[in-house]
Amino acid sequence: MPFSVRKELLGAGGTVHGGLDYAKLRSEGVEPETIVDFSVSTNPFPPHPEVARAVARAAVDRYPDSSSGALRTAIAERLRMSPEEVLATNGLAQAIFLLAFAFCDRGSGALVASPTFGEYEAASRLAGADVLHVPAREDEGFVFPAERMMKAVRENRPSLVWVCSPNNPTGALPSAEEATSLLRVCEEENALLLLDEAYVNFAPSGASACLLFPSPNLLLLRSMTKDYGLTGLRLGYVLGTRELLRPLRALQPPWSVNACAQEAGIEALRQEAYYEAQWREMRGLTEKMAGRLRSAGYAPLTPGANFLLFKSGDTAALKEFLWRDRILVRDCASFGLPGYVRVGVRSEEENDRLIDCLTAFSRG
Repeated sequence: MPFSVRKELLGAGGTVHGGLDYAKLRSEGVEPETIVDFSVSTNPFPPHPEVARAVARAAVDRYPDSSSGALRTAIAERLRMSPEEVLATNGLAQAIFLLAFAFCDRGSGALVASPTFGEYEAASRLAGADVLHVPAREDEGFVFPAERMMKAVRENRPSLVWVCSPNNPTGALPSAEEATSLLRVCEEENALLLLDEAYVNFAPSGASACLLFPSPNLLLLRSMTKDYGLTGLRLGYVLGTRELLRPLRALQPPWSVNACAQEAGIEALRQEAYYEAQWREMRGLTEKMAGRLRSAGYAPLTPGANFLLFKSGDTAALKEFLWRDRILVRDCASFGLPGYVRVGVRSEEENDRLIDCLTAFSRG
């Protein structure tokens, strides 16, 4: 039988994300270090010095532990779980694709609380699933559409239910009661609830759904890339029962998490107090930045994480204006929100620089 391309790949394109366009920078002769990048929502502060030393001492002349055993143990100890309930991944992007291909099949359904991170839909469609969106409403302030999500699960009986909590790009969080109710509906309809908590350490206290464990219908996704500032190393993990993680382990390519990422993750967890102080500072900076945006004439949504979403009008003109000062923001048209931008919170000095430029833009 001749080879053929998987039909789901025909015409498929990449998902739009924030971050630097390195080809564009090279063509314009711009050094990446000169850009103040508000288009991503990561920890802008430096990692603990011991993390850099851990990366330096990682053994790069032999294969890493394919099971990431020491890292999983460190994560499990912090969360008071078993290492067998933790799967380390090469960033959450890998986790999302593993989940889609492990638990979706052609003809199945995937339900997405939107607007949100585009890889949920992309991975589900490539796995062959039909994707249904349950959008939050602008006239309701983009709050989490809990009742409509539960109704859609009952009516459509999807295989997967994707929820980003806090949501990217709106910052919306389901309440503890809403998350519990949604999980119960998923259990009744035999759907798998996937809660992406990539930004949970930047959220208000008590935002995590860890207390919903254990459930045969729940997996939590976490990103050490964002909260521990390990963006260049790519590191995430999935929390769930042994039974749910077993097919993911079978599907995951060997040696997915490199030695440097494993050592960095273990050391970062040892320095928890250092990072908790950074997360507290980020929450304060986020509130301050929201206030300054309001004073500048913008109306950001109530922050639920380390980024702010607000209506900007002509986003193309705004991006061009900011680029003169080598400032990059996230145009949210790809989220289905034309006229909105999302800005990740950075240091106070950098935030002030952005606010000054936004004020100048609004004044014409």
